[in-house]
Amino acid sequence: MPSDRPTRHIAMRNALGRNGLPVGEIAVTACVEGIILAAGLSTRMGRPKLLIQLHGEPMLARVVKTALKSRLERVILVLAEPVKAYQDALGQMAVNQKLHTVINSNPEKGMASSLRVGLSAVRAGTAGAMVILADQPWLQVHVIDSLMQTFLDSASPIAVPTVRGRRTTPVIFPSDLFPELMNETGDVGGRNVLKRHCDKIVYSELGSGYDDSDFDTPEDLKRTSPMLSLEEDMGEIL
Repeated sequence: MPSDRPTRHIAMRNALGRNGLPVGEIAVTACVEGIILAAGLSTRMGRPKLLIQLHGEPMLARVVKTALKSRLERVILVLAEPVKAYQDALGQMAVNQKLHTVINSNPEKGMASSLRVGLSAVRAGTAGAMVILADQPWLQVHVIDSLMQTFLDSASPIAVPTVRGRRTTPVIFPSDLFPELMNETGDVGGRNVLKRHCDKIVYSELGSGYDDSDFDTPEDLKRTSPMLSLEEDMGEIL
């Protein structure tokens, strides 16, 4: 029975060891794994923002559920302490076989540190990794799947979504750029890698149907309150 999984031509690329260094050539399959960056300190929010309820569901749970429902081969969740609180927020999803949780012990070193932890958990032979921000709760399955298809169908190695021409996230990076990503520092994530390889980007226009809002401050939550239908949800976020 034929698989409905997206396919990409098998190639040979450098694999990464646990230290992020190439360990030799390995066959690359059509698999794409997701990395959810969820180890931020929420300093501007003043409390763990990923535990905030939206429509009666923690923000983190919404994003993880979307990723698990997508065609991603595996979902790597990068957490920091308090790990138990986040796992409790996920409920049964915390033990989903498709979910692999890793811990960033140094979240104060910025987003790049979480990206390194996540990339270190990507399995050898994976074609690419989709970097997903955990504070974008309106991410939809079709956004992930359509971006995956763009990546797998294109000769360009980096897949980036756009909303009415504006570049946004999540982003898929190919495995041969993992070493560069591992060398990034601070809170820029993969932005510098995108700048250095802007000629290798394929864009996928998603239109106005994709709400890529993220939440960093209490003001961000107040602005989204009209989207919430239940008074108790608003009580949780305001």
